[in-house]
Amino acid sequence: GKIILLRLDFAKPAAADAGKKTFAVDYVRIVEPVEATTPQTESAWDFTPGAEGWTGGEVTAAGLGFAMGDDPQAAVLSPPLQTPVADRAWLSVQMTVDRGSTGMVRWVSAERSGVQAQEFTVIPDGKRHAYNIDLSPSSAWTGDLLLLGLTPSTTPGAKATVHSLALSEDPLGPPEVTVSYAGLENAINRVGWKCPFIINLTNRGGDTATDVTIVDLRLPPGVKAEETAGWRSLPELEAFDFVTARFSLSADRPVRGEVVVTLAGTGVSAEPVRAEIEITPGLGLPKADYVPEPRPVESDYEIGALYFPGWDHMAKWDPIRRIGPERKPVLGWYDEGNPECVDWQIKWAVEHGMKFFLVDWYWSAGGRHLEHWVKGFQQARYKRYLKWCMMWANHNAPNTHSEADQRAVTQYWLDNYFGTPEYYRIDDMPVVMIWSVGNMDNDMAGQGGAKRLLDISQEMAKAAGYKGIYFIAMKWPEAGTDPEIIRPLAEKGFAMTSIYHYMDHGGKAEDPRHFPFKLCAESTYPWLKAWHDAGILPMLPNLATGWDSRPWHGDRAQVIYGRTVDLFRDLCRDAKRFADETGVTRMTLAPLNEWGEGSYAEPNKEFGFGMYDTVRETFCRKPAGGWPPNIAPQDVGLGPYDFPLPENRFTWDFANGQQGWGPMMGLPGVTVENGALTFETASPDPAITCGLQDLRASKYPYIIIRMKIDATTAENEMGQLFWTTATAGTSEAASAKWRLIGDGEYHDYVVPLAENSRWRGRITTFRLDPCSHTGAKVAIEEIRMSADGK
Repeated sequence: GKIILLRLDFAKPAAADAGKKTFAVDYVRIVEPVEATTPQTESAWDFTPGAEGWTGGEVTAAGLGFAMGDDPQAAVLSPPLQTPVADRAWLSVQMTVDRGSTGMVRWVSAERSGVQAQEFTVIPDGKRHAYNIDLSPSSAWTGDLLLLGLTPSTTPGAKATVHSLALSEDPLGPPEVTVSYAGLENAINRVGWKCPFIINLTNRGGDTATDVTIVDLRLPPGVKAEETAGWRSLPELEAFDFVTARFSLSADRPVRGEVVVTLAGTGVSAEPVRAEIEITPGLGLPKADYVPEPRPVESDYEIGALYFPGWDHMAKWDPIRRIGPERKPVLGWYDEGNPECVDWQIKWAVEHGMKFFLVDWYWSAGGRHLEHWVKGFQQARYKRYLKWCMMWANHNAPNTHSEADQRAVTQYWLDNYFGTPEYYRIDDMPVVMIWSVGNMDNDMAGQGGAKRLLDISQEMAKAAGYKGIYFIAMKWPEAGTDPEIIRPLAEKGFAMTSIYHYMDHGGKAEDPRHFPFKLCAESTYPWLKAWHDAGILPMLPNLATGWDSRPWHGDRAQVIYGRTVDLFRDLCRDAKRFADETGVTRMTLAPLNEWGEGSYAEPNKEFGFGMYDTVRETFCRKPAGGWPPNIAPQDVGLGPYDFPLPENRFTWDFANGQQGWGPMMGLPGVTVENGALTFETASPDPAITCGLQDLRASKYPYIIIRMKIDATTAENEMGQLFWTTATAGTSEAASAKWRLIGDGEYHDYVVPLAENSRWRGRITTFRLDPCSHTGAKVAIEEIRMSADGK
């Protein structure tokens, strides 16, 4: 045919090179075709005999040698390929790496434009390891593979040797059992208590590990282990299985020392597992009937904290329990809607100098969810000690903001929150922080944007007798300090700017997705100064509480590592210096309890009360009688407040409760009525979720959902089930749909899960989206796994 236009797209530069690197075109020529290289259809390559057509590495006797320079796109590259990946979800790599924390797989698919990429975690010890990389979470891992690239480490200066690569249906190689955590399970451990000690293990190899045992246990003097039957033998671990070895320790005197555990078995490292433990003196307190009365401390600074109310059932906690057990709160895997838990939170906050919480609050087109903490707070005995206000998390679906909706949400604030004595005010105005000004502007394009919505709220508040509403805008980018970011917010009617969490590095990170918290701490003071100097609006400074979202995002996570109490103390002292220099004495901590995202400071196993103590010691005046003691519930005979752990179920009939299922989003309440899980949807994207213990996809090709819904809003409205595995988080690719019947009657929906190639391995979580509209009345009588669809 006749070509009438050519378009040449240049490569997108790395973030650090944006605006700095340029391209120069020498010429563009149309030429006669030369003989093309025939693409390979191979799916496995052994580099010990040679390069096998791959480029970018140096051929050595051991494989392809690779040295990472300054080019972030550097990789060993395959020859042209034409390899189907439909039944090849895994890339299995044998290699050694001496430096860094992440590697990168890149590929080109016949069914997607551009270069695709996925990170994976590396072990930088210079030893040979098998890396089984699950590429199935990416919807772009499909069709024919045209080109494959591997960056063994993204850290400049790293050296690696790639021994082999293979695409396969399942993980390959012998067992490789790794220990992800070893230590005491609970945050507070006292003399005379039984103190559980846990070891979390995962098999990252392809073959099953069948013979893992504890062969030796060395304890500090004064510590004893409670030996129960079979405690030394661990269950077998299939590929990417997770298991926890558990035994109890006790001490007859205060101890700080090292526990050394030696494991044996195929694929187990010969290196002993070492863990520091501390068992502290008991406080000698009598048993209490309730949470002891708070003893607030005084401060010349007004310190608040952001709070995420996301922990209303065990399925939410389960990824934290498996992947980040060191984050376990002093309250345990708790029900944060329990007013008694809220009273502990109030006590600890005000005894460490905090005066208000900015609580994530969810409203979308009239639907509300994740209200359990606010309801618990409203019933708490000690709510008079702490103020709270909303951070409206309006990261909603498009077209959910409108004048009518703004009137409705403002009326809800007026009717339920603003008039209560605990609601936080600035300049005698109730405070509302807005997450996304951009969403307001987009939905109200041509209608006055966010300014029109804020004007409506101000008019209603003043008509109700208030001076107005003190609106705080979340500014984006969070680390940005350009006045032109702030000026439009002032013009829209905001009184102040703030952010959710500071997670920047001051331009000093080698890898902006993996860098030490030290850079975050060191860059806080100059960032605060630059933000303040930008002027235009007052600021609500944010004190970083970290970021490491591996429980949510696995190998795709951004990780700020190396956070310590000492570094947080440096950060707080710099913030105090900034406050004293500028007079900006109102500040907020980044989230106290984003346990999955990795922004947390609430008392926990990793830091104890250290983060809270740092706030108190930096910003508060020490009473003559000393600081209030840090008391845990167990110290006064209260608790535990933990949800039950997930049961090993394959059928859920709801005969005795929710059986592990609970609301994830878009559902203000889930109850069991007449033997059915019952709820009304409050958003167009509602979901319930359930954690799973030992569900093997190979045993159950089907799931059968007996459900009724009162109506559908479209002929083809669908229900949808998502699942996760140990290596793959929630994605559209790992899901199945079925057409709904909206007649108010029960129907058995038989869903053939095995038709999706991503239904494999050990399933760790279900998420069920019952429909896609607001106001649906849904009842689920039974959910059951099936081998034959019957």
